[in-house]
Amino acid sequence: IEEGVISMVGNGDPPGETTADIDAGGRLVTPGFIDIHCHGGGGSRFEDDPKTAYEAHLRNGTTGICPTIGYNMPAEKFLKAVGNIAKMDETGVIGINCEGPFINPEYGADTRLARSFTIEETREIYAAGQGRIKIWMFSPEVKGADELREFICSKSEVIPCAGHTECTAEQLKDIKLICHLFDAMGPKKRKIDAIHENGTVETVLASDNLYAELIVDSDGVHVSAELLKIAYRCLGDRCIVISDAVSTEDNGPDINYNDRGVLAGSMLSINRAVVNMKKHTGISWPEAVRLGTINPARLLGIDKTTGSIETGKEADIVIMDQSAKIHSVIQKGRRIV
Repeated sequence: IEEGVISMVGNGDPPGETTADIDAGGRLVTPGFIDIHCHGGGGSRFEDDPKTAYEAHLRNGTTGICPTIGYNMPAEKFLKAVGNIAKMDETGVIGINCEGPFINPEYGADTRLARSFTIEETREIYAAGQGRIKIWMFSPEVKGADELREFICSKSEVIPCAGHTECTAEQLKDIKLICHLFDAMGPKKRKIDAIHENGTVETVLASDNLYAELIVDSDGVHVSAELLKIAYRCLGDRCIVISDAVSTEDNGPDINYNDRGVLAGSMLSINRAVVNMKKHTGISWPEAVRLGTINPARLLGIDKTTGSIETGKEADIVIMDQSAKIHSVIQKGRRIV
């Protein structure tokens, strides 16, 4: 590693020993993890204490992150949160993920503050983001969705994302990413009780170009092992593991329930999600790691500089054991842990 960039990758002994050498000791050596959907960490939400949340995930190997603002907050707080995150200057902040606020109120842990689309609020949110909004999720079936889609697609730096939805294949036009596949998705009712009909999930699984987020907790509560296997077999490297974390828990339970007792996000970090994905599906370590590194990098268009351990790429590297325990974290060549 030289000046924050990987200058050489190879087998055998290094060219010369230095005091900065790190012996991985047989552990996993992976690229730095990238979390495109994360609400908080270390006991804090990004809208309240962004630095604490950011550093909690960095210590767990997430060297690139999209702080996420959720739909379940008043308009003024949502706007202020976007503006505050836009000011973050931490190295690993890739951009902002707006999860809403314009969603189908039938789908979500607590949708009491979900609201109808207005172009005025949309423009205010975009302006507050100062060009740093990277992902913008909405429900394609809500009133005004076509105008919202047109606005988002007119901004080349923003990835249009669908979620909290029972949308049809036609309504997924121009969508690039699906928010937490299998979670908060319909339809809730079948047209014919005895027939399994094509819904949002099936449309995504049959797609040729859609990326899909997956919340992969240790017990398969958000998404079962069987559904994770189906998703990976159908989508392959268009699967992306996310934390959807409201905070972090290094050793305890990795799911979260809100104050109404409803499943709401997680306590994950990406290192744990990768380990869980391997456990649930039986895929190889390189395959599992890709879901939290190069796959999100490709979605975000930053794969030429990060997401894999290759000569010329940024030196974002994690050393951990097979239970997700972190040994070392290197970000842009600087050792964090």
